[in-house]
Amino acid sequence: MKIAIINPSLRPESKRRQLPVGLAYILTAIKRAGFDFDLIDMDINLITMSQLEEILSENTYDVCALGCIVTGFRFARQIAEIAKKINPMTVVIAGNSLVTSIPELLLNNTAFDIGVMSEGDVTIVELLQAIGNKQPLSGVKGIVYKENGEVVFTAERPAIANLDEIGFPDWRIFDLEKYEEYSYVNVNVSDAGMNAGNVLSYPLNSARGCPHRCGFCYHVFKGKKYRKYSKHAIMDEIKRLHFEYGCNYVSFWDELTFANIQSVRDMIDGFSKLDFRIGWECPTRGDLFKKEHVGLIKDLKAVGCDNISFSLENASEEILTAMNKKLNVAQFIEQAKALWEGGCVPLTSVVFGYPQETPESIRKTIEVCEECNIFPSVGFLLPLPATPIYEWAKEKGYITDEAAYLSRIGDRQDFHINLTQMSDEQYVGTVTSSLEALAKKMGLEFDSVFKTVRYVKPKIMVR
Repeated sequence: MKIAIINPSLRPESKRRQLPVGLAYILTAIKRAGFDFDLIDMDINLITMSQLEEILSENTYDVCALGCIVTGFRFARQIAEIAKKINPMTVVIAGNSLVTSIPELLLNNTAFDIGVMSEGDVTIVELLQAIGNKQPLSGVKGIVYKENGEVVFTAERPAIANLDEIGFPDWRIFDLEKYEEYSYVNVNVSDAGMNAGNVLSYPLNSARGCPHRCGFCYHVFKGKKYRKYSKHAIMDEIKRLHFEYGCNYVSFWDELTFANIQSVRDMIDGFSKLDFRIGWECPTRGDLFKKEHVGLIKDLKAVGCDNISFSLENASEEILTAMNKKLNVAQFIEQAKALWEGGCVPLTSVVFGYPQETPESIRKTIEVCEECNIFPSVGFLLPLPATPIYEWAKEKGYITDEAAYLSRIGDRQDFHINLTQMSDEQYVGTVTSSLEALAKKMGLEFDSVFKTVRYVKPKIMVR
């Protein structure tokens, strides 16, 4: 078979260009299974849709496949249409949350033939083998396809129990020279000794899934058991990244890197045994570290931990309850202050726009960030399919045509929908003015208080 794998560009104007971790796992699995393929990386090469059409016209592909998050629906649909226009016999495959969250809607409203549900490492290989051998698709677990006009789901594929068995991505599949140009802007380095000239960063996926169930969050491992690579596998991968790729800064690309304090201790132990120094950053929950853990945080700093990100989301207890966040503001503040004291920079994200949102709750959230000396990564609430808030928005009439809604949404940093009782102007204006005031207090200058590219520590500690 002649196979094309397409990496779409969902943020053509972004100043970041990050190696696509999920796609990297899929491509590595395909390569290990012995399949040859052409990678059309629209993101790093800034390939337009018209240029993609020219590329596909120069070849006759039996299979075209792509994966992306569901907010890339409009781009994915256009790519599928182009592939079918060039060659109606091409089998067009989709993956990631684009499929898992909207399987019927996707197949009924686009030119995609097959969707890979949830975890695709094993599924994609079996699917390509079935297509190549002209075997029935019904024998491939974990896919969805159309047959006689009906959407058909095959048996669910069990989650991979031992992540160590699948290993890590072969990054040489990608044009690393181009991606490495974005090393510095892709991470949130706060260490004054590291700058654009000496940072060579790579992502590292150390876990899959998240045991928590926030009401606005969707990822392809939702509902699956939280799984983590062994600490030995993680350290071996860090060594590989360092010695084979020259990496000196690791960004843990997880929903959740630290699930508990023991996982923190394991990481410290692993890094302390390396015979080289490497910087790193990771995400955790907003209630993991207490005042009593300042010494542990100092140990993290000593083994290269530069910053830790965790989500406040909102300072309104009513909204946190509606989100099913299971976090209180006092815990968040305690963790932020402990991290500062221990020497690791705290970073956070917030979401504005739950139905209970008011100008007062917006200002309260910003005030908590100010108290913690954090300029947050900010998003407007963007209801995603297969989440409770999305179902609420449909029920209340905010989303009436799902395909139309998915065709117009994009970044959470852009305003798309208003579920609050505020006018659009009051909602967006309150968020904007509050963020601008916070940035000024912290001595930070941004072209946009929403699309700040990197989230760094304040120049002025306000409290």
